[in-house]
Amino acid sequence: MFRQLARSHDHRHIQKSLDRQERISQKCIEFSHDASAAFAVDEAANQYSPDFDLTSWTIGEGEQFYSPISSFEPLEVTDNSVIFQSDITTLENENNTFECVVTGSGSKEHAIVVFHHWYARNRYPKFAKFFASKGITVVEATLPYHFDRGCSDSAEDNFLNADIGRTVWAMRQAVLDGRKIVGWLHELGFAKISVVGMCIGGTVAGLIAAQDEKVDQAVLMVTPMSPADLVWSAETMKPLRERIEPNMSLEELRAAWSIISLNMHTFGLTRRGLKKMVILGEEDTIARPEGSEWMIKFLQKTGHSPELLRLGCGHSSIGVFPYNLVAAWKVLHFLKEWPTWQELWDARLLIGGIDLTEGPRKYRFFDHWRS
Repeated sequence: MFRQLARSHDHRHIQKSLDRQERISQKCIEFSHDASAAFAVDEAANQYSPDFDLTSWTIGEGEQFYSPISSFEPLEVTDNSVIFQSDITTLENENNTFECVVTGSGSKEHAIVVFHHWYARNRYPKFAKFFASKGITVVEATLPYHFDRGCSDSAEDNFLNADIGRTVWAMRQAVLDGRKIVGWLHELGFAKISVVGMCIGGTVAGLIAAQDEKVDQAVLMVTPMSPADLVWSAETMKPLRERIEPNMSLEELRAAWSIISLNMHTFGLTRRGLKKMVILGEEDTIARPEGSEWMIKFLQKTGHSPELLRLGCGHSSIGVFPYNLVAAWKVLHFLKEWPTWQELWDARLLIGGIDLTEGPRKYRFFDHWRS
């Protein structure tokens, strides 16, 4: 019965996504293979490194690609938010700064940076409020071209699209933005810093964890390990695949997007001290679970096994009962060690923040850490 309800839930979300893509089809970015766009620092000035090859790069070059460019100092700090200048400058001024919603815990013991899913319309207020009440500060990041970083109803298309170089560029911006948040929290003196990501936000979180030694824990929920395979196999990605496939094969797209593929950064996830959790939906037709198997097996063989949770649900249905309750128990145990039964019950509605009907709620934070 639960699986049938989950399938119905996922089907509605998939159809909603396809309907939206149909509505904005005239605005979609068409195929382009201008690799130089991947390396732009300032889009207007067209500053990039033409010597870097997207399809053939060393570990050192990968580290350099994702290395922070400027300081972690925020532009503005309020009681419940922080605003940063992005290291990447785009023609869309709204996208050049990003706001994080902060839900404080009154403690510097642990902070979580949360990365939302593609085309998110609301943040994850229940998740943030719950973990803050348990002594973990939550910082909700904003991916490029989302929320206030977009200037139209199709702005998020700039984040993942048929322009091969632009997609790499946007993902790099997301990782650099995330590392800026992690660096800022580290400078504030938080003892432990974790990254949590849902769907493509999990890809961003994983890339950050692979590159940044300040990250202690990473939770990847229904996360595509390869954006190329996501485009090729996800039910919601059919329109995007149709714009790419006449021009590139899957193998060529994998090569072009290897720098933003978690499968190609798995070695970084083997560093000592990094704890990892991977949550899969066995019936996920978007971030298909088989796409994670290579990375999981590699980590297991090298003695760096992630905590693994396989649920009998799909993609969006990770947020419905009973799958949300099981996932909540596991994530809470992973991040907080032994939670109480009351905490587990309270967590049943939280995982993934997939209640997309709610907007963000604000909680005071900065009074607790000023000293």
